[in-house]
Amino acid sequence: MAMMNVLTDIRYWVAAAIVVAMLVGSLGEIVSDLVILVLMLQMIAAMHGLSFHRKDFKADAKPIFWSFVSCFGICTIITLLIGALFIPGNENLWYGWVMLAAVPSGVSVITLSLMMRGNRVMSVLALTVTYLIALGLTPLITTVFIGNAISPLEIFKYVLLFIAVPLLVNVPLKKVRINRNAKVVFINIMMFLLMVFSIGNNRDFIFGEPDVVALILLACVVRTFGVSLVMIHILKRRGADRDNSVVYMGFAVWKNSGLATTMCLVLLSGIPEASLPCVLSLLMESVWFAVMTGYIKKRWPPAKSIQEEVLTTG
Repeated sequence: MAMMNVLTDIRYWVAAAIVVAMLVGSLGEIVSDLVILVLMLQMIAAMHGLSFHRKDFKADAKPIFWSFVSCFGICTIITLLIGALFIPGNENLWYGWVMLAAVPSGVSVITLSLMMRGNRVMSVLALTVTYLIALGLTPLITTVFIGNAISPLEIFKYVLLFIAVPLLVNVPLKKVRINRNAKVVFINIMMFLLMVFSIGNNRDFIFGEPDVVALILLACVVRTFGVSLVMIHILKRRGADRDNSVVYMGFAVWKNSGLATTMCLVLLSGIPEASLPCVLSLLMESVWFAVMTGYIKKRWPPAKSIQEEVLTTG
């Protein structure tokens, strides 16, 4: 039981990932492919047991809308404002903040809804809608602020990889009952690998510019912990639906930092430090997730414990 408590606690995995990433360093060009594979596997596990229909989009229209606003309203605007503070000192870092602001939410918001016992079905629907809108919005944001657009086809590829493929894979897996602890451990392993690949790939720059790294990490603390704590306080005080609110919080904090890092490497290959805000954001988002999972359980627990592994909508 003690070992299972450790394996299901994301905090231990995050700490271990940081140590391993600093010891191993970069694995080379294969990193981007490994990140994609890890995110796909994580999504398959997070979506396991979900069942929803076309009518659910209409039923959850309002929560889906607010999830989108949280992503491209709250999160994008705050990220741009924070990034603008780095322009006087290092304009190259600004490009990285713009890329982070432009991408949609991280696919791990679905993992978040599972771990925090939020509205998991709505989180999948909202993520799907957000990614489809990002087909036009992400290229627009990058064009306006850095004059270099992300191709809509690139975004569409990630819609297929991170949403369509996991949903298709889960069709035959619906009949397979998977213990929740086993699912959580697998998701934690995927999070560990994601951090090792992404952080290790930028180890040399992190060691070479400690002052810059410290400032970016401080900015990331404000963007994650600051925003989420204010949101939870306001939503709880206003009597908002708890299960939807934790999803809004995830969309307002968790960007697809892995995608943003990859886009920096592709579109801004001549500016290696541009990817640093994205990489350190991934690190801070992982730490935030580890801390907030426990915080939410105490600060705003679900109305009743969810025992079933398979969530359906009627």
